[in-house]
Amino acid sequence: MKPLSIPLLVVVLAAATGFGTTLAQLIASRGGVVPITGWLTGLLLLALTAVLIVVGLPLRRYLKESEERSASGSFAPRRHQLDMITAYRVVTFARACAYTGVLVGGAHLGIALHLGPSGIGSMAGAVLPTLFAGVCGIVLAVAGVVVERWGKLPPEEGDPSAESSPA
Repeated sequence: MKPLSIPLLVVVLAAATGFGTTLAQLIASRGGVVPITGWLTGLLLLALTAVLIVVGLPLRRYLKESEERSASGSFAPRRHQLDMITAYRVVTFARACAYTGVLVGGAHLGIALHLGPSGIGSMAGAVLPTLFAGVCGIVLAVAGVVVERWGKLPPEEGDPSAESSPA
């Protein structure tokens, strides 16, 4: 599986921000109520980030121990155990969190960009919770990229294609 493309995530973030701004402007121009979020949305995104990191830590520990064992040549029993199905699920969950964070964060940032200059709603009641949700979405995306990179397998020793091929 190829690692997540950071430029692609930035493009998706920009598109989601543009979508959120356009949607808010369209709704406001038709006399509707612009959707805003409460503080709970950002807190839920932070809780999802915490779950992702807690689930990803065993993967990091296992791969770090594997690097140490290969460097030292140790045959001692492993301290950390992990099966490949669990590792694959963690990496897939991290990728999903990265895309979700970029989409949700970008849409909320776009709505906040519309709410700020337009003066719709109060600063504490509309703009700050929506901006907080956008920033928490970006934090989720960054955590998704980091945990996904934790699952990268080191190249095998003696494999001639591992040195010439990109990760």
